[in-house]
Formats: sequence, structure tokens, C-alpha cells
Amino acid sequence: MPPKQVYQKILQLLQETLTEGIDGRSLERLALLVIGIIAAKHGAPAQIAKALRTLRLSPAQAESLERRIRRLENDPEITAEICVHPFARWHLRYGKPQRLWLIVDATTQEDRLVMLTISVWYRGRALPLVWTIWEANTPLTGKRFWERVEGLLTVLEGLLPVQVPLIVMADRAFGTPAFIDLVTRRGWQYIVRVQGQTRCCDRVGRVRRVLELAADKHQRGKMSGSVFKKAGWREANVVVYQGNCHQAPVCLVSNLPLDWRIYYYYRRRFGIEAGFRDYKSHGWEWEQGQVKDLAHMERLLVGMALATWVVLCAGCQVAAELLSKPPTGNRRTRPYEGKFSLFTLGLDRLKEWLMGALECTPRWQLCDWEAPNWETQIRNHHAYAFVFKCSRLATPSVRP
Repeated sequence: MPPKQVYQKILQLLQETLTEGIDGRSLERLALLVIGIIAAKHGAPAQIAKALRTLRLSPAQAESLERRIRRLENDPEITAEICVHPFARWHLRYGKPQRLWLIVDATTQEDRLVMLTISVWYRGRALPLVWTIWEANTPLTGKRFWERVEGLLTVLEGLLPVQVPLIVMADRAFGTPAFIDLVTRRGWQYIVRVQGQTRCCDRVGRVRRVLELAADKHQRGKMSGSVFKKAGWREANVVVYQGNCHQAPVCLVSNLPLDWRIYYYYRRRFGIEAGFRDYKSHGWEWEQGQVKDLAHMERLLVGMALATWVVLCAGCQVAAELLSKPPTGNRRTRPYEGKFSLFTLGLDRLKEWLMGALECTPRWQLCDWEAPNWETQIRNHHAYAFVFKCSRLATPSVRP
């Protein structure tokens, strides 16, 4: 199937989800940027232009295509508010998730800029929702850090489906009363990692450091009470766990009901680490990009965010096809497809479409929001069949 059909499918998806604030020409250039990022596996305009030239979507030369990408970086209509937020809102609405896990974290592009982002967890990956960037290694001008965090949370409120429970997760950089107050003010639940020296107070009035709940290897502890003594205390539940691979206890504070599962829930936060890896090394090679101007970088990040959503939609389609095949019951190890993430499966499927090796019939849907990460899901798919088959074989026949 020719690459132009894949381009048309992506353009059609953008036309369905982005209905206001962007004209047809900008929409076509945006679709060109998205498919170029996917084909190049790179965020640099020169690399995107080379990939577009190889796809033969236009008779223009690579130099001309690069100028077209550069012009897109100056297009005032290519913003996250116009292009990414409606796209994400549409998928969250029609995906019908029963619960959303939101991850707040920051990363850097080498020593050039800082990106603070909020993403939504999806089967072991992180889909970007809102973000803000600023220059690294320079004092912040304008809004302070927590003002920027509050601004992102305010924008986020308008994207999320109503009456869907939200759990916000963050690492130790956000384990402060300032962040927790911003989250609880909106009626959301949270799981935040805190420093081990954070003071907690149980129901009988005993004050101690949270790390003292599990000071040695293979220990765990939990309590209900208050935390953050210096800030005047905040009601919260505390779960502390120190496994064999942990150099220090994992200290978690949450307003979820007190349960050991809080620790296992928090492990979903690592989906954003995989998302950053998709941006930097395994996907869009963000740190090797040529764009330095902040305004231009904002528009490039729009293309990268949309490309990430498109790739994971394709990966979700591949996953559904694999799970629809009945397991043989003979496998007790991880199948070959479980060695790859949904992101990699999606990239491979899009590559097949662009090479014409497979009929292009994308569904662009994100389903099964309650599923675990893909590796666990596909392993369980085969393991359950193996266990039940062994159980049937081990059951002696009953004679009348």
C-alpha cells in the first residue's frame, strides 16, 4: 500500500479530532510532520525531510521539504492547545477508561531546556497530555515552579472525562505539601514518593521519620496519620517498602485507602520513564534535534506528542490482534511479542504500512485501559492457558 494512503489516514484522524482553530493547510503540514517523525524516528527537521523525500509524498526535494518543516515551526496555529489537547480529549472520551493514572515528572534535553510534563499511563507507556518548557541552567523568569505546575493542572482539568477517578503519581521532587495541596484542592487522589526524613505522626501521636517504618531489607510498613510536620501536618496514609533491589526504602504518601497495593500502584509511575526514553533514544532522538528556539521547540513537541499517540494506537491494534489468537497452552515462558513494548509494536506496524508490506487499515483506537503493561498481559494470556491445560491433564478420570 503506498505511503500516501497512510498519510491520508493520519490526516483524516487529525481532521476528525481537531475541529477548531486550525485551517486545512496547517492541518496538512501537521500530518506531514507527524508521518515524517514516525518514518525518520527522529525529531530533527533535516532527518524528517529526508524521510519524507524517501516516502515520495511530494515531488519536492529534501531541501524544500525541510524549509516546509521550518515554516511549520513558525505557524501560530500549531500549538498544544489547538492540536494536542483536543486530540487527547477525543481519545480519552471514546476510550471510556474506568480510571486514569496521571504521572507528573520533569526531564531535560541535555543542558539546553527543561520539560515539565503530565502524561497518562497506558499499558506500561505514558501518553503526553500537557507540558511546559523553559531554558535549563538559568534562573526562572516569570512564573515560579509551582505556579507552572498549577497552570498545567488547570489545563489538564479541561481535558479529562468527567466522573472518571483520577490518581496522580509523582516522584520525590513533588513529595511536598505544595504539590499535594494543588492536587487535593481539585478533589483528586494521589500517590507521591517522599524523602525518608519526612516526619509522620500516627493515630496515637508518635512522631518519627517515615523510613523508620521499614529500615531494613525485606521490610515493609504502613500507617494512617499525618505527614509534613514543618508544614503544619497533612492527613495521609503512608506505605514504606524496602525490597532486596532497593538501596533505600520507597516511602509513599497517599490519600488512597491504606493498603499494600499502593506500592504496586506506584510502580505505574515508571511508564513516564519509558515515555522519556521514547522521546530521547528509542523513538524521536529528541536530544539530537537541531531546534533550539523555545517557540520552535514547542511546535516540534506538538508533532512528537501526536506521533507518540499515533504509534501507540497502532501498537494497541497489534496487541488486539495477538490477544485474539487462542493460546496453545504449551507455552510457559514469555512469548516473542512480549519482548517488545506497545511503542515498538506500533512503530513496526507503521513501518509495514509505509513499506507497502501490509494493507493499511488502521483503527486509531486506544482500548483496554484497565489492562496491565503489555509484557504482563501477553504473558498472562499464554500462562493461564498453560496452567489450566496442566490442571486438566493432572486431574484423574473418574470411573462410574
